[in-house]
Amino acid sequence: MSSQYHNNLVGQHYRILSSGTLSHMKVTLDWPEMLDKLVVERVLAGAVFGLNGEPDRHIETGLAHVFFFGDSVFKLYKTHNDKDHFIKGVLAPTKRRRSYIEHDFAMNKHFGQGIYKKLHGVKYIDGEVFVGDFDGNAIHVLFEMDKLDFSNNLHERLLRKEITDDELYLLGFETARLTNECVVQPPPNVSWYSQATERMKFLEQFVAWLPSDIRDTFDSKACFDAMNKHIEKHKEEYEKISGQQLKPDLDNHDENVFFGDNTIHVIDVVPPMDCWWYGVPISNLTSLVVNVETLHSEEAGEKVAQGFKDYHETVTLPENLYEFTRAFSYLISAAHFGSVPEKREVALMYAARCADIPSRL
Repeated sequence: MSSQYHNNLVGQHYRILSSGTLSHMKVTLDWPEMLDKLVVERVLAGAVFGLNGEPDRHIETGLAHVFFFGDSVFKLYKTHNDKDHFIKGVLAPTKRRRSYIEHDFAMNKHFGQGIYKKLHGVKYIDGEVFVGDFDGNAIHVLFEMDKLDFSNNLHERLLRKEITDDELYLLGFETARLTNECVVQPPPNVSWYSQATERMKFLEQFVAWLPSDIRDTFDSKACFDAMNKHIEKHKEEYEKISGQQLKPDLDNHDENVFFGDNTIHVIDVVPPMDCWWYGVPISNLTSLVVNVETLHSEEAGEKVAQGFKDYHETVTLPENLYEFTRAFSYLISAAHFGSVPEKREVALMYAARCADIPSRL
């Protein structure tokens, strides 16, 4: 941690102490969460220098607070005490948090195509909250972005079967283009083998968290055994996929995808686990193909794939990578929607397709 960054954190810490708002013991043990609480309280009360009044709406997720002000949205990542937590550790108040936030904003600005506007620094000083220019040192940062209509994201449109063949083709073509044009490069020690191996550990945990009435509809152990054997079978090949052959691997499930201006806008593309940040470009296709063929039809999924192939001027896709990333997308989709009670039926649709994973690999 740089001395400037450390001093900034300590300075905010002791300004809270000097305000008398919290006890010394509480701040020492829980000051990141306590600071979160104080900042959120001020935002909700409309008592923030740099924001206009109270928000119209507030949503709290597992990782962030989201505030709506008219046509603008501000996202505030939470902080987390345990820097070694396997998911939330990246949000601990360390230099790693700063790197994640800057990477996250850069990726979302590229793939959001105009949705993400600016980073703002947030500081709590002597009982007051100030929003200003991002200087790279603030613990809290606001992502400013345009408000989107979630009733018209890809997920809802697939459920309503309100999507055209041209839009499906565009989905694949633009996914390929945006992925290919992204200039961010992975670290030199990262390969597809290392990414896939590490990701499997997370996937097994996420599926284990599924409600039993969904998890028991397919043989998850057989799926994981087949996928891990696949990785080891192709280890030599996958270790060679590195450097410029890897591209940002997106959290581009259908709830994060919107159409507009003859292109797509993808939001919230970077998950907190860094083993999910880079991968084979085809992974960004298969996540969408899986969404489309599950909620719409196999034929619709083929139109998405055709757009991707046409951008790359190819008639085929690499079968090993396609089947593995497709299997991964079915399982992670079942886990994602299974974590939302009102999406149980959707989760079951994905779970029903997981039974074929061992035979396809």
